[in-house]
Amino acid sequence: FLTAIHSLMDFRYLAQAPMFMDDSLTELASALQDFYDNKDAIMAAGAWKDSWEIPKLELLQSIVPSIRLSGAVMQWSADPTEHAHVQEIKVPARAGNNRDYYNQIARHLDCAEKCLRFDIATYMESKQGEEDLRVDEIDGNETEQDKEHEPDEEEFPTDHLAATRSPINYFTIADALVRGCIPNAPRPYRTFSTTTTAFHLSTKPSLRLSVDEAAAMFNLPDLRAAISEYLHRLESRMPHHVSGVRSQQDHQLPFDRLQIWCKVCIQQMHYHSRQTPDTPQTLRAFHPSTVNPHGLYDAAIVNADPDSDWPQRGLEGHSVVQLHMIFRPLHSELLAAYVQRFGVVTQQGNTNNRNARTGMYLVRWAVRSNGSRIGDVLPITLIRSPAHLIPHFGKEAHLRLTSQTSYELSSDFWLNKYWSKEFYYTLS
Repeated sequence: FLTAIHSLMDFRYLAQAPMFMDDSLTELASALQDFYDNKDAIMAAGAWKDSWEIPKLELLQSIVPSIRLSGAVMQWSADPTEHAHVQEIKVPARAGNNRDYYNQIARHLDCAEKCLRFDIATYMESKQGEEDLRVDEIDGNETEQDKEHEPDEEEFPTDHLAATRSPINYFTIADALVRGCIPNAPRPYRTFSTTTTAFHLSTKPSLRLSVDEAAAMFNLPDLRAAISEYLHRLESRMPHHVSGVRSQQDHQLPFDRLQIWCKVCIQQMHYHSRQTPDTPQTLRAFHPSTVNPHGLYDAAIVNADPDSDWPQRGLEGHSVVQLHMIFRPLHSELLAAYVQRFGVVTQQGNTNNRNARTGMYLVRWAVRSNGSRIGDVLPITLIRSPAHLIPHFGKEAHLRLTSQTSYELSSDFWLNKYWSKEFYYTLS
């Protein structure tokens, strides 16, 4: 049953890719075939009782040949015409009395057009009056060249246009900061980037606490030891693995105060277009409070291997973590994060470690022998992407499981590759 469902979802996501190679078309055809091979389980479970003679389901068989002949399906998107149908047909129809649709829609559109033209005419008239006032203030002995000068384009009312707003590009801002184009920007820069990911922090931190106060507020008893180990790795130029190893006996730190942020904006490039920035996403790390008794901590993918290539190799060389604190030692250039790690559960008989029924990775809290979770401090620039985890309930869900306790009362989670198309392409 689950294999049939996730195969159909795989087909849907793969078919929406903006470009295809022979391998991706083979994968697309294989996903559809997996659905047909397992669809009888859906009927056996009673989830579908009618025949499979569904026109839209039959249409799926023509998608791969169509892509080979005409290119990516998404270039033929019906979204613009669907949007026009809503604005030009459905909205005017709702304004009527459900009778004589065509005449009422035509009258509604005619009235709307007249109102738009009236707005444009009154706007132009008001601007002409302002222009006349400016002309009167100018010396009457202006030159012919001045008369022929074209004024700058005026702001024009375009509320009726459905323009798409481009997402902010943190990569460009980070590059401008590095090149010194913004000389008065506070240091360390609050917007910075790596080759794969851009980061943006607010100018002012959310909290200013001592190390021990932060450890108590965020419920991180090993925070001081983790920071000490982090500084040791930096000095020794060792890789930053989330192992929980504490090689330092003396946890004295060269600072005592921390600036703490409760969220960071993360931006990546599109998977299929490495020059086009995706919409930024926010990672949260809020300490426990009356509203969120267990805190509010988002999951992320971090670079565990210095030579890893995100997103081309997917999860290989990376770790899944939960972000618990974003901080900077006072009077320091270091920006770091405390994270707790999940380990990927090995799937027998599957070399890529994905679960055969769901097609997703199953991850589990990494814990020490005493049951405490393994955490470490990493440079914030090792974060590669936000992630989405779904609790794996097993045969029975915990009786006290809620949206606020799902991370605390669950030990196993699905790494949800269907969270977004970009995340799906990376993990597939």
